[in-house]
Amino acid sequence: MQNQPMTSNDQGRLLIFALLFAPSVVFMVGIIPAIFLAFGIYMMKRNQDFSSIETAVKNFKGYTFLALIGCTISSIYWGSMYFSEENSWYYDDEFFVSLIFSGIAFAYLVAVQVLFYSPMNRHREWVETNGIFSTKAKPNMSSNVHSAVDIIKGEKLKQYSVADELTKWAKLKEDGYISEEEFNEARTKLLKRN
Repeated sequence: MQNQPMTSNDQGRLLIFALLFAPSVVFMVGIIPAIFLAFGIYMMKRNQDFSSIETAVKNFKGYTFLALIGCTISSIYWGSMYFSEENSWYYDDEFFVSLIFSGIAFAYLVAVQVLFYSPMNRHREWVETNGIFSTKAKPNMSSNVHSAVDIIKGEKLKQYSVADELTKWAKLKEDGYISEEEFNEARTKLLKRN
């Protein structure tokens, strides 16, 4: 299942997560966790490596957990003031607001796991290679590279100078597409032709 396109249910979960998370970004409270996730998606797409998403989710959870701890400490403080004072009505706003923010932070910890990470992890191989919302596999780039190597190996392109062809062969060797032996063999043939 890891190398299958994401189902519409999983894509829907990602959309729900984005919609739930949008208000926190708009109010600038969740801008840092949003940057973590956006950068993780960008790096996964660029490097085709799912570990970028795993790191982004860990950073998101760490930041949100710190917010949860801060809100919980604030709730305890304002709660002690609210329940111990005669004028408890004076502290009720602070107490209830800190409780609400604690609940929101906890909800985001659960949501990032259930609605963001889990659907992507189930399709990790597909997502890292083809993208989140793609339904068709991207063409295999290694076959394109091998066909380019075959064209050069075929010695059918003689309009280039020997120096140009040697440069191409050196680049192929440097990039690891051909071995040292293949490079030396091609160099010998090119120099004999000239």
